[in-house]
Amino acid sequence: MTVVAYGARQAVDVVPVPVDLSTVRFDPDRQISIITEDGVSVPALKHSTGTTSTNTAVQDNKGGSDKDSDQTED
Repeated sequence: MTVVAYGARQAVDVVPVPVDLSTVRFDPDRQISIITEDGVSVPALKHSTGTTSTNTAVQDNKGGSDKDSDQTED
C-alpha cells in the first residue's frame, strides 16, 4: 500500500469559473464590495460562522447567569 498524505487524498480537481469583475463596486456607505447583476446588488463576499453564545456572568452576579447570543459575520 502506498502512503499518501491526507491532504493529497482529499484533493479534488478545481474547475475555474470566470468572474466578470466589471460588476464589482465598492459601496462607501456600507463599506463593502457589491456585485450588481441584472439590477440586483448583493455583497461580494460574506462569511459567517453562525450563532455564538457567551455566558457573561461574573462572581458578583447574584441574579443568575446572563447570556449573550450574536451572529458572527465579516
